[in-house]
Amino acid sequence: MPSDALALAPVILAVVLVVSAVGKLRSPSASAEAFRDLRVPAPLSGRLVVEALPWGELLLAALLLLVGGTVGTVAAVAALLLFTAYLVLVVRALGFDEDVECACFGEFAPGRITRRTVVRNAWLVALAVTAVGVATQGSSVVVRVADGRLPWWWLVAAVAAALTTWLVAGQAPAQQERGVDPTAYADEEGDYVRYRTPALPVTLGDGTTTNLRALSSARAQLLLYVSDTCSSCEAVIAAAPGWSEELTPLDVRLVLRNDPDQTQLTSSDEPQTVHDREGLLVDTFGVHGTPSALLLGADGLLAGGPVVGVDNVKDFVTDIRAELGLSV
Repeated sequence: MPSDALALAPVILAVVLVVSAVGKLRSPSASAEAFRDLRVPAPLSGRLVVEALPWGELLLAALLLLVGGTVGTVAAVAALLLFTAYLVLVVRALGFDEDVECACFGEFAPGRITRRTVVRNAWLVALAVTAVGVATQGSSVVVRVADGRLPWWWLVAAVAAALTTWLVAGQAPAQQERGVDPTAYADEEGDYVRYRTPALPVTLGDGTTTNLRALSSARAQLLLYVSDTCSSCEAVIAAAPGWSEELTPLDVRLVLRNDPDQTQLTSSDEPQTVHDREGLLVDTFGVHGTPSALLLGADGLLAGGPVVGVDNVKDFVTDIRAELGLSV
């Protein structure tokens, strides 16, 4: 018979599954974008699968706690397969050319996929393996609590530990702090602090070099940071020409991490594409996901953003359109 400590594995997994499911339900668009950015195979990334996943996680959480026997074992194996799939996806994402935002827990723990993400998911797989072993012993967690084999206070302690860990370390900020010095450039207008546009060197589509401050000295610049290997960027890339025609008071430019001769998105027609091979723009503004958007004012100050994600970029453009007095 497994010890009480091992029997806590399905309890911890159930807590993780509930948090994951609620986060996805509260931010379905982030989950859909994560499926695209993680390049989940088409049969497994359809709308039905994306919408059903959090409900499946809630069902698994309930089965892990309430059901024993064969059904409980099947539920534990299903949880193991699910967490293994999550692990495979994040390991694979580390090899992508662009950074990938992980929405594994919906809005509760957004953030860029790193080695830490891999370690976290590997630990969850280990817990799932333990849960399978516990499930094969026959009794459910609820039954173990009822007959005294698993004291109820163990469960309270496990939930409290999981909740404390999540509150302390699990909530990564939606975007990291900008790498500009607010004391040097601060010029507060309302709730948005405008920083001086840094003179970061960049290359244009025709191979000439300039910097962001010079680029925005005559006209405001809407910079759309995208990648030609990022599936979530496709909607933004497709919309960019229309935005350029509509937002005539400013230039709409795609920003790419590649040299001009290394991507098919390069354009030498005005407004030319901007190429940031060294990742200076990304590091300076703390934008570690694509697609994202940033607005540089013609007055030498940042005018808006950065924002990350397809929906946020579209909303950002809608706000710009409204500020310019254009029809929405």
